[in-house]
Amino acid sequence: MEKIPLTPSAQLNGHKAPVLCAKYAEESSLGSNILASGSEDQTCRLWDLRQSRVVKGIQKLEDAVSCIAFGHQFELYLSVGTKVYTYDLRNDGMIIDEPIQQYEFSQDEINSIDIHPNGKYLATGDDEGEIKVIDLERHKLYKKLVKKHSNISMAVRFRQKKPWEVWSGGLDCRLFQWDFSRGTPLNGYDTNANEPSSAQMFNPPFVYSIDTSFSGQWVAAGLGDCSIQILGEVGKSKKKKKQTCHARLMDGHTNLVNCLTIITRATAIRVCKWYFSTVGIRRRTNSC
Repeated sequence: MEKIPLTPSAQLNGHKAPVLCAKYAEESSLGSNILASGSEDQTCRLWDLRQSRVVKGIQKLEDAVSCIAFGHQFELYLSVGTKVYTYDLRNDGMIIDEPIQQYEFSQDEINSIDIHPNGKYLATGDDEGEIKVIDLERHKLYKKLVKKHSNISMAVRFRQKKPWEVWSGGLDCRLFQWDFSRGTPLNGYDTNANEPSSAQMFNPPFVYSIDTSFSGQWVAAGLGDCSIQILGEVGKSKKKKKQTCHARLMDGHTNLVNCLTIITRATAIRVCKWYFSTVGIRRRTNSC
């Protein structure tokens, strides 16, 4: 196994408490290569990675920032406690104190948010195990997806190239594939292995993170037992129904997988890099 050591190109200092989330935008109204970070210090900072400096900050939040999402134009969305705030990044000030919109449809703490590829919907997953889809044009609750997760929902993600599909995962070791236009689940997946390993006895495969490939073919879930669950559609024939490919990526991490991204560009940096296709999945590098 080839090992490539990684060294930090920069260190961004500014938060006064643990950083809970970060989101990268290749292009935004603030320019290119912008990183947004949210912290337990109840602030969000936006960094210009080319210059390694803060370009804007959001403060006067009443709770920690648990998740961040960039809109398709000038919007930045923050989940804070039971609320989601929208901020206009075109604001001339260095510090933004007031949101332009506030959504409060959850009764318990929100852990994850995601913006639909068309920019018209926002999904949330909360401590009650409920998934909610918000209509961003009408500023109303579009659909409430309930009665499936039996524990906290930690991750939610719209699926690329599937306009009415959203995925959710939680501390019940379950992944759900939803048709949010109807509010019904399409499939459910149990991340518990048939024969649990010794690691799973102490670190159950709770679902902490989800990502989908740009093509929509692959869905990946980061689990609490240090592994990654992969679900993919294989088969190109229009006459035959595509089959679901299941795979589990093991031995890459030594602790829970709290975040992950499916990268399609070879220039991106990975901490642990995997290659997968319809013919198999393998790990190529394990760094740091």
